[in-house]
Amino acid sequence: MTDLAEHAAGRDRWATSARGPLALVNAQRVDHAQPVWPVPGQWAPAPGGLTVTAVPDDGVLVDGDSVDGTAFVAGDEAVVPSTVAFPDGLAGTVSRGTLRVWDQASDAIARFDRIARFEQSAAWVTSGRYTPGEPGGAASVVDAAGDPLEVAGHVETTLDGAAVRLLAVRSAPFHGVPRLQLIVQDATSALPEEDPGSTYSMGRFLYLDDPGEPADVALDWNLLVLPPCAFSYQFACPIPPAENRMPVSVTAGERHPLDTAGHVFH
Repeated sequence: MTDLAEHAAGRDRWATSARGPLALVNAQRVDHAQPVWPVPGQWAPAPGGLTVTAVPDDGVLVDGDSVDGTAFVAGDEAVVPSTVAFPDGLAGTVSRGTLRVWDQASDAIARFDRIARFEQSAAWVTSGRYTPGEPGGAASVVDAAGDPLEVAGHVETTLDGAAVRLLAVRSAPFHGVPRLQLIVQDATSALPEEDPGSTYSMGRFLYLDDPGEPADVALDWNLLVLPPCAFSYQFACPIPPAENRMPVSVTAGERHPLDTAGHVFH
């Protein structure tokens, strides 16, 4: 099994990092010229990114240069995305026409304590079989921007005596290694006030290396992680497809983010 203590520490660091989910204070779609809270400038759509119109006193820096007039901000999809800095330590990134504003001193970071997790158990490491699908297939699940995710194939395994066949979508490579993503719900997915043993109601993610061909795979359910929307309303969750809504209680992995008072974030 993976060293869960090291994994958990890394996840807690990610949650409060400069581009972690608790640092995101606004994600605003820009489809016409408009201001964006809480940063200066007038923002407008442009092919491949956005433009910002500002004066030097606004303190807007794009790629290290002070904006005096109108500047182009390249989106995250560009070969070289732009960096944007604002006064008071705020930063900006652009993704698919949306300006994301990040604050390393956000209230959410200040009140975050930890991610609640189930105890690690070898019983939640299962063997499965991965079967690739047809290349380029579109999933019945969409990403946060509403775009269909690419189906990679299916993973079959047995959980607590129940056979499941789960749809796997392609995920971004991790350290250069192609990965699969399982977007799942199980019987623990519920509102926390309804069940003290619950997990985040919208579901959780499990990642595994993509073998690229039919193969046996190991599924360590202790590594189930929360989606970014469990931490902030600024994110939209991909909804687990029907085949990934499992009839068993997977008492493994992450449960909820907790604040310093021990309360679930939302």
